[in-house]
Amino acid sequence: MRRARLFGVVLTILTAGLLLLAGPAAAQQPLKLTDHITDSAGVLTDSGKAAVNSAIDQLYRDRHIQLWVVYVDNFSRFKPENWAGKTRDASGMGTQDVVLAVATNTKTSVLDVPPNLKALKAADVDSLQRGQIDPAVTTGNWSGAAIAAADGLDESAGSSKWARLLKIALMSVAVAVLFVVFLVVLLLLHRRRRRAAGQVTSGDRQSNQVPGSLPEASLPQALSTADARLRQVSDYVAKHRDSVGAEAQARLDEAKGQLAAAHGKQAGDDAEGTAALAHATRASALAAKAQTLANADVQAAHSTRRPRSS
Repeated sequence: MRRARLFGVVLTILTAGLLLLAGPAAAQQPLKLTDHITDSAGVLTDSGKAAVNSAIDQLYRDRHIQLWVVYVDNFSRFKPENWAGKTRDASGMGTQDVVLAVATNTKTSVLDVPPNLKALKAADVDSLQRGQIDPAVTTGNWSGAAIAAADGLDESAGSSKWARLLKIALMSVAVAVLFVVFLVVLLLLHRRRRRAAGQVTSGDRQSNQVPGSLPEASLPQALSTADARLRQVSDYVAKHRDSVGAEAQARLDEAKGQLAAAHGKQAGDDAEGTAALAHATRASALAAKAQTLANADVQAAHSTRRPRSS
């Protein structure tokens, strides 16, 4: 009986010694990560893992930052930051890789961000660790801790100074472009209105002119036109002398007088040249009027002489 008790005591002592030599239970050494989510502690559900994966993918799409999440029972004898650093080195990670290491038994975690990741400030990382990740780990919200890390990194990187300046610059450019487009539209509308107003004024001016007048003709052109019109109407009146009335003849005589005055002043100074142009223009108008009256007289005479049908 005593021998049995002595054997049990010895066995207990040997077991305790072996446990002390082996170190803490399930102690996890730093390891090489091959997946973005390593759940050595087995704490994630399928839906939780899917949600973490989605947050990691969104972070990479937005900021090209890769988040590696690892869950272990504990960090063995290492400090959390040393454990994460050795895991980073063993995994051969670069400047865009961030490690979130979580020890589930001790409910401790560390967000390891490379110092040369310029999109993130140390103060922002510390605030994210203390304000969002640690509370989730303390309450055992394992997937929530990883999602908070991914979302927080996305937000912190996006709110960096240069990103804000870039947004301001883009907004300024957009406003400037819209302003230029607005000015161009106003200018086009103004030109269109001026063109329309010019067409109306031109039409009014033409409608108010005396038939046959030459408002902006040069003196030689005005004289040539008046001479041609007078010869034409004079020949017509002479041909139909018996049919042309007194009014048409009177307009023709006035036209001849105006043309004679124009020829008489054409060799003078500028004032007389202007007067000569006015006389020539008036002569053309009177000749055209005489032609119109003569045509009407001739047509009326022919209608009167037309024999009646039996």
